[in-house]
Amino acid sequence: MTRLRTHSQSLDRILGGGIPSGHIVLLAGEPGTMKTSLAYSILHGNAVAGSRGLYVTLEQGRDSLLDHVTGMGFDPRATKDALSILDLATLRQRMGQGEPWLDLFRMYTQSVRTGFPYDILVLDSLDALEVLAAFPDPRMDLFSLFRWLRSLRCTSLLIKEMPPTPADRSPETFGRHGEDYLADGVLHLRRDKRGDFEVQRRVRVVKMRGAHHDTGYHALVYDDGFRVTDLMA
Repeated sequence: MTRLRTHSQSLDRILGGGIPSGHIVLLAGEPGTMKTSLAYSILHGNAVAGSRGLYVTLEQGRDSLLDHVTGMGFDPRATKDALSILDLATLRQRMGQGEPWLDLFRMYTQSVRTGFPYDILVLDSLDALEVLAAFPDPRMDLFSLFRWLRSLRCTSLLIKEMPPTPADRSPETFGRHGEDYLADGVLHLRRDKRGDFEVQRRVRVVKMRGAHHDTGYHALVYDDGFRVTDLMA
């Protein structure tokens, strides 16, 4: 099985060598856990290496997203046209919830692929798509969405918002409608307090089908790139 590298050696290590190609993976976590930044960094690293990636944003406009990632040190010019951003956030402002958003997402995502055959797809976020599409039967509609994503034959990273969880336990589920069961992999990102003032970001590979991965939480650090380290007592 081929692997999608995250271009973080330490993250690839706990993933068991990277994300198996073709998987659908949830990046789940509370706000402020750097889900967007991690997803973009994976696209950016692979684009620099020559693999095409598409970032679909329903939450943040293209200019705002580029300002954010450029400020973190990701130079869009380094990707040599191998990374594309589909700005559905701007379209969202013009249209609203009454439109067939699931059909629009599929149409735009598929049409881009006709001229830009991407290997990696990021959706930011799955929650925004659920709200906009107003699924009448969320479980069946999500099942249909995941089946369609598999038909693209690319690796998909879906950003999933979660409420904070107490530091002494892990969430029991990572989606309200069984998204974590439909997904091939789940990365959980969280923030834990250390002392009165410090907050530490952490990451755990909850599951990753077809991979012999680490199952514990690790510190997630950004310093000219993402890396994971063992937790300090």
